[in-house]
Amino acid sequence: MGFGVEEVARNAKYDMLVNGSIRVALRVAFPGRYAHTVTVNGRRYAYDYRSWNFNFHRHGRWEQKYCDVFVCVAKHRRPADEIFVIPAIAVTGPTFSLHGAGKPYRGRYNEYRNRWGVFRQLQSDTPPLEPQTEVA
Repeated sequence: MGFGVEEVARNAKYDMLVNGSIRVALRVAFPGRYAHTVTVNGRRYAYDYRSWNFNFHRHGRWEQKYCDVFVCVAKHRRPADEIFVIPAIAVTGPTFSLHGAGKPYRGRYNEYRNRWGVFRQLQSDTPPLEPQTEVA
């Protein structure tokens, strides 16, 4: 896309800076197996399913403004990795999970699948970086 990408200090709250103003937090998830139980008509069913989980919170605390965009990469979900480019303002909770159902994901963040244009939109809307403030 022709943007400049800068590395940031390891202790920064985000992973890279795009065009000097867009703070990007990279989230990569590999498939895990999760046990799940369901009770139907008094009968209990237990099964395992594959899931890819992304944390938007930092160290258990939910701070919405430590970055401007999340790039979530689900490794080995389909033949190719699935990527979601999610503006931080669109995030509604501390985590995002993709479950290994046979159907494609159609949830809340579906519209951000491979939506690299978010960077162009943020570039035109983003004011210069302001100092970070902690949110308790």
